[in-house]
Amino acid sequence: MYSAVRTFFLAACLVVAVQPQSPAPAPTDPQGSSKIEAVGPLVKKQFGPGFTVTSKMQTALIVADFDGDGVDDVAIVADSKDPLPDSYDFKYEVSDPYYTYFGFGNPRATAGFGRADPEHNHDLLVIFGAGADAWRAATPKAKFVLINVPFDTIEVGRMLVKKNKPPIFVIRVQESQLMDSNVFWDAKKKRWKWQPGDTLE
Repeated sequence: MYSAVRTFFLAACLVVAVQPQSPAPAPTDPQGSSKIEAVGPLVKKQFGPGFTVTSKMQTALIVADFDGDGVDDVAIVADSKDPLPDSYDFKYEVSDPYYTYFGFGNPRATAGFGRADPEHNHDLLVIFGAGADAWRAATPKAKFVLINVPFDTIEVGRMLVKKNKPPIFVIRVQESQLMDSNVFWDAKKKRWKWQPGDTLE
């Protein structure tokens, strides 16, 4: 009896082991409403044909109130060859919070710094929402392209900036096996900032 049960158990394990694994699910909107591919037309409309939503990350879109006005905003991971030329026509601001932290604040000078590594160099497209449609509004409150921020994954985080004020929503970025850091909107100075976090082991 024991031998028969053991043989059945081993056979069952073998069947499970050889079953093909299903592919990883496609990236989705954090609210589960649509696949990330559905954001592609929005990116083209708001930022131009030079941007493509990345297919290299499971999470390529996060939603939070990044500027603290009570309206949802969005950050989208996208790829581009050069974010600067379309900034005039599509009325977005190119910002480099990472190199600004190190004293090189002109994105016209730093735009090409990370292009040699296209596998890890992605842009963060941020839309500040407006009205009832929030970040999906036809005319958003503001649009930004953040360049040169090093990361492999993104998520929504919260950070306490001042002791006497509530924490703000931030874009928490993590560079695999190196460090995590935060990208956040400085409402007082009206600019994006990068701040290093913990070094990963």
